[in-house]
Amino acid sequence: MLRTRFMLAGVAISSFFIDVQAKDAPELARRQEFFESKVRPILARNCFACHTDTKMGGLQLDTRERVLKGGNSGPAVVPGDLDHSLLIKAVNHTDPRIEMPPPGKLSNEQISILETWVKDGAIWGLTSSTSAAVASHEYLITPDQRAFWSFQPMRKPVPPKVKNRPWVKSPIDSFILAKTEANGLRPVRPASKTTLIRRATLDLIGLPPTPSEIDDFLRDKSPQAFAKVVDRLLASPHYGERWGRYWLDVARYSDDQLMATEYLPVPNAFRYRDWVVEAFNKDMPYDQFIKAQIAGDLLPNVDRKEFVGGLGFYALSPNPDFHEDRVDVMGRGFLGLTVACAQCHDHKYDPIPTKDYYALLGVFESTEADEFPVVPPLAVTEYKKHKKVLDEQKEALKKFLDTQRVQLVEILAEKTEDYMKAVWRVLGPEKKSPEEAIKEKSLDREVLGRWRHFLEVGRKREYGFLEAWQRLLERQEGSSVEVDGVVAEFQNRILAVLKEKVAVDEKNAKSMAQVNKGQSPEVFALERDSHYLLQDLAAAPTSDVEKTVERGVLYFADDEIARFLSGVWKEHFETLQNRIVQKQAELPEPYPFFPTIRDKEKPANIHVYLGGDKENKGEEAPRRFLSILSGEKPALFEQGSGRLELAEAIANPHNPLTARVMANRIWLYHFGRGIVSTPSNFGCATRM
Repeated sequence: MLRTRFMLAGVAISSFFIDVQAKDAPELARRQEFFESKVRPILARNCFACHTDTKMGGLQLDTRERVLKGGNSGPAVVPGDLDHSLLIKAVNHTDPRIEMPPPGKLSNEQISILETWVKDGAIWGLTSSTSAAVASHEYLITPDQRAFWSFQPMRKPVPPKVKNRPWVKSPIDSFILAKTEANGLRPVRPASKTTLIRRATLDLIGLPPTPSEIDDFLRDKSPQAFAKVVDRLLASPHYGERWGRYWLDVARYSDDQLMATEYLPVPNAFRYRDWVVEAFNKDMPYDQFIKAQIAGDLLPNVDRKEFVGGLGFYALSPNPDFHEDRVDVMGRGFLGLTVACAQCHDHKYDPIPTKDYYALLGVFESTEADEFPVVPPLAVTEYKKHKKVLDEQKEALKKFLDTQRVQLVEILAEKTEDYMKAVWRVLGPEKKSPEEAIKEKSLDREVLGRWRHFLEVGRKREYGFLEAWQRLLERQEGSSVEVDGVVAEFQNRILAVLKEKVAVDEKNAKSMAQVNKGQSPEVFALERDSHYLLQDLAAAPTSDVEKTVERGVLYFADDEIARFLSGVWKEHFETLQNRIVQKQAELPEPYPFFPTIRDKEKPANIHVYLGGDKENKGEEAPRRFLSILSGEKPALFEQGSGRLELAEAIANPHNPLTARVMANRIWLYHFGRGIVSTPSNFGCATRM
């Protein structure tokens, strides 16, 4: 076979050599697709956190060149050779020194995917330069796509002719009756007045009618009796509460944010909820309702206080930094389009190219969180002044405790030998009680308990130098020379790791200093075994859906460090605590505000993230509206972030989707099923 250097768009992909002849281009494309769809997600989810910029163990896995180069232990992958590919050994856990990833072994299916990839030559996906060239093609919307019903202009249809004309009270009735008659059916008899008022009241305010309301309606014999009931219900404050909650579901409203391990309350979130309820009760025009939630701070010639509350639609995102969510809720909520499906590739069903997605994402990447106080500026200034002082005192206490924590780890690490020997006396053949063991060297009972838990027999440890210790415990015998040797080696390892940590921190500090000189910083990291040993010693405990970290043997939380302090250190600690208590008492009540967003000082376009990978950038995506809704040549957004232009484009009466989507939601909530059964998806996968 020939070693072929593939060319694309006149750009030599110098890093891309493969044992495939030029005529095998379809096979190459298949392998590239296999990497992008199967292999890259595994690497991104399990490896990139430690093996990209941080270069743990000297290894980076974000390009083919770096994978083949490998790290401190050698090449991570040898194309076509599973036996000599360290990556395959690591994920199969065949070598205890390189078992990866840290959270636990990959599934058999994931390992099989990686093995297939390596056997097939470890073909990477398109390189950045190649991908940029390929991605630069212009997406063409076909006439058939433009002809799809939901993209057609709004028109006023002629009501169909029907036989039972007296039944028709409005043009809508003609359409309903026409279908009824076409299927050989007849309308049911009119509802009784009691049934009618019950239906209307439950529909409009979500509550049953009161006995007096029913009696009043039954006594009213005028032709306008039911119209008066409807008007009364629309004027009720309960109307906004009932119908506002439907919109709050669309806006994914919540009073708190779900973080990795806990729910965090969002201050003043309820103000957006109240704004929505009030907007319904005031019968705010729908175009204003839309614009307020996208650009309420930018609307010209309006009272800002009336509209900025709507910005909670974006300010209360589940994750304020996750702008992808804002594109998604904008598309599904206002337009009934699953725009987010174009994040990694052109939409599979709808005429939405990836470039359109990133054009919209650029709008929200050009915004940031803000607030709109509803109190005089003096109250805000006073609160922030006191809050700043309080925060400074809290930061001073945190800095002091962090320093003491580091020193405490160093001090206790120096006593590792004493604690290990005490553990041997407790777990070894002597079987002494913990009380007896700590007396001999005046040790701390809690620290001894932690070392005992860490070192007891049967606890799996990934360190080869602890194997001798485990054998001693299993045999329940060992000379003092043997025990002293094992203990001394372990203490030396710990002290060496702490020394290595100091050196790495100094290197990173010097590297970060280069940022001010316009240079990209190099990030240094501990060796793998050193990293995990330091984590076992000093890591704060964590527990979330992805990873659980046990409390380090020598880690003590802020409220636990005080018992190790004495003299001037304890006095300083108590002084800092008292200052915080005092400043907390002086702090005014938090001022009320609307959670909002605002444009960044320098809005900017972003590039297409190839395959959804932020580190793999393609062409620039100028900020603009969706192509399918913008004619042949979409106008670029040029006012700040583009939010106001986006709001105008969505609320434009010529936009065929906006009114259709909201009318369908209203139909859905009144009758239980929309005319379109997928209310947030009016694209080509809709169900009528």
